Amino acid sequence: MFTFDDLIFGLIAGNIVLTGVLVYVYLNSLKAIKSKFTIGLLFFSFAFLVENILDFYFYDIILGQNIYGFTTIQLTLNSLEFAGLLAMLYIAWK
Repeated sequence: MFTFDDLIFGLIAGNIVLTGVLVYVYLNSLKAIKSKFTIGLLFFSFAFLVENILDFYFYDIILGQNIYGFTTIQLTLNSLEFAGLLAMLYIAWK
């Protein structure tokens, strides 16, 4: 049976995959376009990638502390981030 924690780990892993794909797309765009805006998008997506990797690591540590309400907050934030990254990836892919 899945728990909220499993769902959160799945969302974080999905965010890592989406930001990794965004880094790849923006790197290819940078090779073709070479603009400051593309460099900014690449930096932004790389920062999100690092944030999500750290989130995956630290959520496992915090999970053992049983902080009341933390799971609901994490689920909401990671769901919103996943939706935003999915929208960015859709736009960037076109």
